[in-house]
Amino acid sequence: MKASAPRRLAAWLVDWLLISVYAAALIPVGVLFGRSLDLSGLAWNAVSFAILVAPVTLWLAAWEARGASPGKRVLRLRVSGVDGDGAPGFGRALVRNLLKVALPWELAHTGVFLFLKSGEKSGDDTLGTVFIVAAWLVALAYAACLLPGRMPYDAVTGLAVGRAQ
Repeated sequence: MKASAPRRLAAWLVDWLLISVYAAALIPVGVLFGRSLDLSGLAWNAVSFAILVAPVTLWLAAWEARGASPGKRVLRLRVSGVDGDGAPGFGRALVRNLLKVALPWELAHTGVFLFLKSGEKSGDDTLGTVFIVAAWLVALAYAACLLPGRMPYDAVTGLAVGRAQ
């Protein structure tokens, strides 16, 4: 049975609460090392990807490879093949979470860091704007797909989210 949009959103909120704890734990690291490292905006973007976006994406993929993230487990949801063939395995779960989490997150991060870089010297914000608009378009496309049917990242990976048995 297909999972309802409110249940999927509630599961996602549980996951994001856990992710927020991890992100908050990184704040002291940023405070300790942030001022001592003289990095460009794009270098900071790469660092943030390496210590925040990539680990979160891998963490979610590892959970979903076994059928459900912590939020989905709490809401009794399960990720499986469209034909209900069981847990997706790490490869499909990773692609799913790269599209679901890493893509919009990194588009937004890159846009913000490009704006920060252009603020360091009077420059053109066009590229930053392109990344921010792209992030919003991905987020809006995902939101538009939530109610009527399958999410694009589920369609690409041949996965579906349904009620756990």
